[in-house]
Amino acid sequence: VGAVGFIGLLVVLFGMNYTQPFSIGMTVSGLVTQIEARVPGKVIEVDVKDDSFVRKGEVLFKMDPQPYVDQLHHAQAAYAEAEIRTSTAILQTTQTVNSASAQVQAVQAQIQATQAAIGATESQLNLAKTRLKEYTELKSKNAGSLFEVERYETDVKSLTDQVAAQNQQVAAQKQQLAAAQAQLVQAQTAHQEAVSIQPDVLAGLKAEVTGAQWSVDQTTAVAPDDGYMTQVTLQPGTMVSIGPVMAFISQRSKPLLVVTVMQNYVNVVKPGAEAEVATPALPGKILHARVLAIEKATGSGALYPEGRLKRAYEPAFSDRMYVILNLEGGYKDAILPIGTNGWISIQGEEWKDLFIIRRVIMRWYTWTNYVFTGY
Repeated sequence: VGAVGFIGLLVVLFGMNYTQPFSIGMTVSGLVTQIEARVPGKVIEVDVKDDSFVRKGEVLFKMDPQPYVDQLHHAQAAYAEAEIRTSTAILQTTQTVNSASAQVQAVQAQIQATQAAIGATESQLNLAKTRLKEYTELKSKNAGSLFEVERYETDVKSLTDQVAAQNQQVAAQKQQLAAAQAQLVQAQTAHQEAVSIQPDVLAGLKAEVTGAQWSVDQTTAVAPDDGYMTQVTLQPGTMVSIGPVMAFISQRSKPLLVVTVMQNYVNVVKPGAEAEVATPALPGKILHARVLAIEKATGSGALYPEGRLKRAYEPAFSDRMYVILNLEGGYKDAILPIGTNGWISIQGEEWKDLFIIRRVIMRWYTWTNYVFTGY
């Protein structure tokens, strides 16, 4: 009977030890955001205290903005000067284009007027030639006057010379038109270059203004969300460089339990399983949690490119696996700082009735936390 009882007890203990995971490597963890100084400078104001609650957008600290304000004013002045310079160039080239276009139109009008005058003179010349022919025929028949013949000969010669002079004038005007058109093309090209280069010039200076304004804005740090500031050691007068200067814990992030378990439990722990937590921070209390996931890797198994073959003289120690759990109710009014450790037991899917033994052990442990063993 004693042997049967002893063997039965061993079976129960073995089944509980394997099917109902247990660990003393539990740590309360949370997402911590590092508040960084985005630009170097001198701290002139610190608006938060250690472990104080802040609202989203509330000022945390300020740095001396004057050096960056000076840079901003310099960038703004350079941008304004470039804008005036490029706009003036565009205006001047526009006026040059308008003047060249007006010159082309004026020369074209002159050519048209001269061509019209040539047409009128040619009409008079044709009429004079006709009259000269008529009076020459009459003179040959002794019916006309020699005076009329000579007068129309003079008119024909004079009108012929006038047409030749007008044609020369048109040729000269066409040369003027070609020169004016060339000047117009040159002015249009200069105008297009002035218009096209303005955005490129202003874009670079605008980027400098934007960067300077960003630097000015970064001299004031604000809370990224509702939460708590912890380990605030920043003081006015401190010279800081780019990097973290404060730690922020968001109120929205629920504390997570990070548990290290032996590798034997990797296929026993299942997501969604219930768990009980006991921590020295809350003697005599049991918190309830639920498994979220099992981490897929640990640092000891990570492979990095090193350019050389790996070798080992001794077997590697068995690495513990990480299990992530989420606390459920019952801890809202309790102080449970991040970093608190304790014990945890997880209910397995097999031999669930044996979990009652884990419950008894957990309660025994949490009540022993009333006995303080340290100073």
